[in-house]
Amino acid sequence: MPATKKTIGKKVSKKLIQLLENKSLNLKSISLFLMCIFLVFSCSADLDDKPELPKEPPPPPAVTVPFPEAMYMQNGCGSCHGEEGDGRGSRSDLIGKTRMPNFQERSSYAYGHSIGEIAKTIKNGIPGGYMKSYSYMRQNEIQALAQYIHSMQKK
Repeated sequence: MPATKKTIGKKVSKKLIQLLENKSLNLKSISLFLMCIFLVFSCSADLDDKPELPKEPPPPPAVTVPFPEAMYMQNGCGSCHGEEGDGRGSRSDLIGKTRMPNFQERSSYAYGHSIGEIAKTIKNGIPGGYMKSYSYMRQNEIQALAQYIHSMQKK
């Protein structure tokens, strides 16, 4: 059981009475003893009065993006094709007169607008064009991206 200020105080006062009754003590011994008592109480006060640490703010809520949309964002498709797939991405004006495909319009797809044809274009790219090959992507990632692009088409 840890000692509290009250129990320490009782023990110290008993010891002090015993020492004072013993007349053989000199002033030096008593002052040393009193200094020890002071140190004990000052240290125990620090233990009892712990400063409260500031609390960390809670982490922000997790943002979840569906896998197909995450593939679109992660691979930078929106920078050319636009966030909505409208062909107006931030880099679309860098390619000159060539019009960036608008995924919303089926007629703008170079090699077809079905999920399979889109997946093939993602994997192989468009030779001689600005669409590079994404052959390093896993098949399930290409398929998810193709489905996401296909979902942008206006029916």
